[in-house]
Amino acid sequence: MERTTNDELGVLADTFNTMAGALKDRDERLKEYTRTKFMESERLALIGQLSANVAHELNNPMQGIVTYSHLILEQETCDSEVTKQNLQKIVIQANRCRDIIRGLLDFSRQKKPDKTPCNINSLINGCLSLVENQAIFHNIQITMNLDENLPMIVIDPSQIERVFLNLIINAAEAIEGGGQLDLASRFNQTESTIEVEVKDTGQGISEENMEKIFDPFFTTKATGHGVGLGLAISYGIIKEHSGTIAIESEIGKGTTFTVSLPVITSKVGEENGI
Repeated sequence: MERTTNDELGVLADTFNTMAGALKDRDERLKEYTRTKFMESERLALIGQLSANVAHELNNPMQGIVTYSHLILEQETCDSEVTKQNLQKIVIQANRCRDIIRGLLDFSRQKKPDKTPCNINSLINGCLSLVENQAIFHNIQITMNLDENLPMIVIDPSQIERVFLNLIINAAEAIEGGGQLDLASRFNQTESTIEVEVKDTGQGISEENMEKIFDPFFTTKATGHGVGLGLAISYGIIKEHSGTIAIESEIGKGTTFTVSLPVITSKVGEENGI
């Protein structure tokens, strides 16, 4: 609308033009966001399919290498200590390859959640009890701030446990032997979600890496300490639960992961009377 007067109609025209401009900008942002998310989904699907094909092709020969290298070591036919050491290196590296293949398969064939009512706090405590005696946790001070009044939530316990374990172990590795690990849970009444926070005082993540942190095969760890599938798998699990996983980080101060899960009180199917 073109303004032609300075009276009330002119003011109205200015207001209309401002509103139209704002709506156009919003539409452009929405289109760009939708396009980006679509491309991301397509890329992840392609990577998943490629991963599955490669993993299946490698799985059988790798199993043979692992099996026969173990058999040779057990036969005690190696006269040379150097030969034994070399064989042990083969076993170690073959096992590492097998673990990578398993990770690829896990990433490519993530199954639908088998949901059941669960207490999130019990799940967090169980995860911590599984790892707190590992060496990397010995010099880490762990604090728990769990909301005792959380409602029950319908989730796949084994899948969500995997997410929490991955975040907890990643935090411990980022702290590198000394620091603080905080675990918290709370109920967001406004969003009707349960939020679980894993916060560490580790080295932090750069802004550049933050943009790629959930990408498959992206890792900041040294060679031999993972292939960058843990967070990608965790992201997929949380997405299948209609939740979100967010990250905040600052170099030299630490990182916080926040998992938000919608509170659903019945299993999938039961909601529709199935």
